[in-house]
Amino acid sequence: MKKNFFVLILVLLSLALQAQDNNLSGIVSDASSSPIVNATISIYRPSDTKPYAKTSTDGAGKFNITAKVNDILQVSHLGYLSFRTSLTGNALPPIILKLDELNLGEIMVKGEKPLVEQQFDRTVVNVEGDSKAGINATDVLRKVPGLVVLNGNEIRFEGKGITVNIDDKPTRLTGADLINLLNSTATRNIAKVEVLYNPSAKYDAQGEGGILNIKTLKRTKPGYDGSLSLTGGHGWKYLTGNNAALSLNYRSNNDYFYMSHSVSKGKQYQEIKTDTRITGIGQSLQDLGVYNSPYTNQNTRVGYDHYFNKKNVFGVLLTGYYNITNPSRESTTDIYATFANAIDSTRISSNNSNRLSKGFNINLNYKLTLDSAKQQEITMDADGGLFSYRDDNFLTLRLNNPGGILIGDPYSLIQDGNTMTRILSYKADYSQKIKKATLESGLKVSNVKIENGFNSLRRNDAGNSFDNGSNDFDYKETIAAAYVSMKFDVAKLTIQPGLRAEQTFTHSYSPTIDSTIKRNYLSLFPNLAIGYKIKSHSLSATYSRRIGRPNYSYLNPFRIVRSAYSILQGNPYLSPSYTDNFRLGYSYKGKYTFSVTYRNAQDVITDLSTVDDQSKVITDTKANLSENQNYGANFGYYNKFFKLWDLGVSFGFSNSHYRFPYQNQLVTIAQSSFTYSMDNRFTLKKSWWISAFLYGQTRVTYGNQINLPYSFLNLGAGKNILKGKGSLSLSINDIYYGSITRSETRYGNVNYDTYSKYDSRNVRLNFSYSFGNSQVKIRKRVAGSTEEQNRSN
Repeated sequence: MKKNFFVLILVLLSLALQAQDNNLSGIVSDASSSPIVNATISIYRPSDTKPYAKTSTDGAGKFNITAKVNDILQVSHLGYLSFRTSLTGNALPPIILKLDELNLGEIMVKGEKPLVEQQFDRTVVNVEGDSKAGINATDVLRKVPGLVVLNGNEIRFEGKGITVNIDDKPTRLTGADLINLLNSTATRNIAKVEVLYNPSAKYDAQGEGGILNIKTLKRTKPGYDGSLSLTGGHGWKYLTGNNAALSLNYRSNNDYFYMSHSVSKGKQYQEIKTDTRITGIGQSLQDLGVYNSPYTNQNTRVGYDHYFNKKNVFGVLLTGYYNITNPSRESTTDIYATFANAIDSTRISSNNSNRLSKGFNINLNYKLTLDSAKQQEITMDADGGLFSYRDDNFLTLRLNNPGGILIGDPYSLIQDGNTMTRILSYKADYSQKIKKATLESGLKVSNVKIENGFNSLRRNDAGNSFDNGSNDFDYKETIAAAYVSMKFDVAKLTIQPGLRAEQTFTHSYSPTIDSTIKRNYLSLFPNLAIGYKIKSHSLSATYSRRIGRPNYSYLNPFRIVRSAYSILQGNPYLSPSYTDNFRLGYSYKGKYTFSVTYRNAQDVITDLSTVDDQSKVITDTKANLSENQNYGANFGYYNKFFKLWDLGVSFGFSNSHYRFPYQNQLVTIAQSSFTYSMDNRFTLKKSWWISAFLYGQTRVTYGNQINLPYSFLNLGAGKNILKGKGSLSLSINDIYYGSITRSETRYGNVNYDTYSKYDSRNVRLNFSYSFGNSQVKIRKRVAGSTEEQNRSN
């Protein structure tokens, strides 16, 4: 009896020791006894495939982490074979990682990750620097399921606008400028693309469609590393898409330096045809506008991080851009009687512009690790930025009869606009591991000041000038925000609830007309993400509430005349829009994905056109539409066959309704849509590859108009050269010229069709080369003024 009791005591004591948390410490080095910095330390339960605790080694290769007896310890680092052992409770000997000899000639160690991963709160496209994915970031984004690039200058995800970041940093650009930046980001430097469709409370609530984050490859060993990318291209008429990009990274002891610079130069060509019917006066207008836009863009990023010790890190990041565009437009508008074939008269306009967009932002960052075992950290960011935009425009107009003889007096418009934006922000984030949960909380304060000046003169044929709507407009905005978020596991469930509060103060003033608009509002943004995984099946459910504050340029009340019958006007009375996003997702074996989505948005900010029946002028502005509801379903299949064929197929269906008042009537625009895509990549012998990407969609609406069906086919081929350090690739995009944007706009007295053809069909040749003696990992950092900078264009 005593013996059995003694055995029972020993068993209970053993179980207690196994269940007890132990503070585990160790040193990680390579075969030459040099410490390995930023090696990943992961702790697994014996029956789990997902780690429940993580940390990384410091500058001396040391680490501390909490674990239990019989847990599994894994040490991994890019370029080395992983080390894995079962914990016995004894002290760890020095851990020595061996080089992965099979991948020394490669740019990075490539795992067996699927092309597309459906995680519980995001979709991830694993690029891993593979040039087969395309030449640049724009090529990669086209492969993201549900994402489209409209007319070469607008990015949408599942029908919604989306915020684009690079390495969690603001791009600061929109439209064509954003596409130019993405064109200069080489695929060889991209690790993966993440789509956070319902971001957690930690992120700014701005942006109805979530966040698209492009993560570049990280450098991991002391030394230097860099890459060079050269691209030459030709579009419809001219050389375009020409780009040179250089990136460098260097680490010495506890100091990190990294930089990148890119230059893009070319000339873009576009034709836009508009057929307008004005039934109120029995006339129709047929307009043809031809655009020639030479451009030169430069983007720079310079950063420095210093590790004072394993718990204190200070960093500086400077980003800047300098973009010059000189677009010209020749427009011919034929005026017809509605039921006659003969031209009544022709309005001819010539528009020449000089545009300069420049800016810089400095980010100061400090990270303090209070307890590495508990992952207790404080991160602080302070940002300051200045951005300016200038547009000098000269427009001439004249009216001819059908015989080409001048009618009336010609005149010209001189329109000069200048915008200066200053952004200041501060944010602090705190995170801590509490048993099996992770707590995050933080605050942020931002202040934006914008000064706009617009001078507009009308000059007659005699040389006399008259004011034609000159105006000044100043805008100030202050946002104070706080959030709390928790992430924890319950059995096989991962749950992440969160709440963010943002208090907004705005003040706009036009001294020219002595008009003031003030707003003060508090908004709450709840968030919830739930993930469940069992064997090969993964389920997810997410919800978030988002806000869509208008871009600052939308608020300028200036009337900019683009041609004889086209005016662009801002709207200082725009209100923010609010969107509730719901999403259910399912994934099987990482090969099959399926999701259903629902979105309900109030006061949606989108384009709105109005027509003056007498002057025949169409005024385009931004307006708050009353409501938008969207239902969607998406399916994807991704697999690899015979170790040489990567196949990705996706299908999407959606139904969208917009409602808004116009001329005392409620307008409803509804459309069901279907999209499809097929991505094929073949790996051939002797490091050759070929690729083919097909995309198409039926009719779709994004607001006040309906876009008609279109499709395109891109082909590519390439070869790895210089022992895998270089690559040479050729791409031919939109071979049969299917990416022509055609749209219909029908409501009230607004009735016109648009046909837009641009440089979607192009050919590009790219050479990329990576050099250096090692790889250096750059510390991840999120600038505090991300949301404000993304709205500055």
